[in-house]
Amino acid sequence: MKKFIIVTVLIISMLFTPPQHISICHAENDFREVPIIMYHSIIKSRKSQYIVSPDQFKSDLQELKKLGYESVFIQDLIDFCNGEGDLPKKPVVISFDDGHYNNYTYAYPILKELGFKANLNIVGCYCEFSTSSGDCDNPNYSYLTWQEIKELKDSGVFEIGNHSYAMHTYKPRFGIGKLPNESAEDYKTNLTKDVMRLENKFKNECGFNSNVFAYPFGKYEKESSDILCELGFKAFLTCNEGINKLTKGDATSLLHLKRINRTGCLTTQEFLKRNKLNIIKEQIKK
Repeated sequence: MKKFIIVTVLIISMLFTPPQHISICHAENDFREVPIIMYHSIIKSRKSQYIVSPDQFKSDLQELKKLGYESVFIQDLIDFCNGEGDLPKKPVVISFDDGHYNNYTYAYPILKELGFKANLNIVGCYCEFSTSSGDCDNPNYSYLTWQEIKELKDSGVFEIGNHSYAMHTYKPRFGIGKLPNESAEDYKTNLTKDVMRLENKFKNECGFNSNVFAYPFGKYEKESSDILCELGFKAFLTCNEGINKLTKGDATSLLHLKRINRTGCLTTQEFLKRNKLNIIKEQIKK
C-alpha cells in the first residue's frame, strides 16, 4: 500500500510540475531588448548631428549584421507586444524621419544589398511640395514624392509611418504640442485634422494607411496617444534615447518607443560602443 501511495504521489507531481527547460524557454521568448536607430539624411557632401554619409550608413548595417542583429519593422513590434507574433533574438529597427529623397537615393540600395528593412516616417507637406513643384530629385535637399513613397512601401523594404502633415514646425506650435490656452477639444480637433490629412494622402496617392506615428521633435502631450489611438495608430516613436524592453503581450510599451539618434559625428564603432550595441552574439547566448 505504501508503495502504491508513493508511486501515485510521484505521478501527480510529474503531471503538475512543468519541466524546467519549458519554463526557461518561455521566459526567453517573452522578452526582447530592441534598439531603434534613428536616421534622417544620408548625404555624401557633409556630416552633422542629423546627417550621415552613405559609407557610414553601410558600415553601420554591416557591423550590426556581424553582431547578430536582424532588422524588423515597427509592425513586428506591434505584433509581438499584442501576443500575435515573435521576434528574433537580437532585433533592431532602422528608422528614418521626415521623408528625405536621399533615403531613396542612397539608403534604399544599401538596405536591399544587405538584406535590411526600415521604418520611414513622412512629413506630408514636404512630400506634397516635392510632388507638386517638380523640385524633387536633389539628394541634398529634396523630399520624396508620393509615387516614390508608394514604390518604397511596395518594395517590402520600407514600412511607412506618419510624422504629421504640417506640424513639424517650431512656431506657432512646437510639433504636436498644445498651444497656450488651447482647449482639450480644440487640441483634439486640430491634431486629428492634421494627422488625417496625411493619412488621406497615403490612401489616395499610395494605396495604404499607416498605424505608426513618429512625434515631431519627440514632442507629445499626455493625451496625444489617446487621440492617436482613436485614429487607429498602434505604435508611437519618441526621441527619448535608450533601448526598448518589450514584453510579449504587453502593448503599453508601444506608447513611447525610444530611439537612438545616429549622429554623423561618430564612426560606426564609436556610435555602437557609446550606445552599448557592440556586444557580440556569442556573449548574448551566455
